[in-house]
Amino acid sequence: MSCCFKYIGYVKREDNSPSRRSVVKIVVDKEYEEGLRGIEDYSHLIIVYHLHLSQFDGNLVRDFHEGVRVGVFATRTHERPNPIGISVVELLKVEGNILQVGGINAVDGTPVLDIKPYDYFDRVENIRVPGWWLKKFYQH
Repeated sequence: MSCCFKYIGYVKREDNSPSRRSVVKIVVDKEYEEGLRGIEDYSHLIIVYHLHLSQFDGNLVRDFHEGVRVGVFATRTHERPNPIGISVVELLKVEGNILQVGGINAVDGTPVLDIKPYDYFDRVENIRVPGWWLKKFYQH
């Protein structure tokens, strides 16, 4: 089974670093601009995007950190069978069809598939992550 999606916009960044620390623009196609009405009332959004530069090699296991081998679905790698990315971003500004956001790790030109408001239904408290993840991302 397969499916297809219509892009609704793209990521526009001044640098081409996929850093979550950068402030970027989400440029929404003009035909969808009306769909942004009321979005400025939210502090955060969920951006769903196509990892269009990703190449999946068919290997479902990754060497992730210090010899830890885990399955692709136990990571946030961009190399996946279906190259779909999601990021929770902070909405900083809305100007017409352009959203200024912080917190997305997508490169310049990344096609956007959908935008959803982030609300209390999406918030999860007391999550559990593996020790190797903590070591990789929170070493001091």
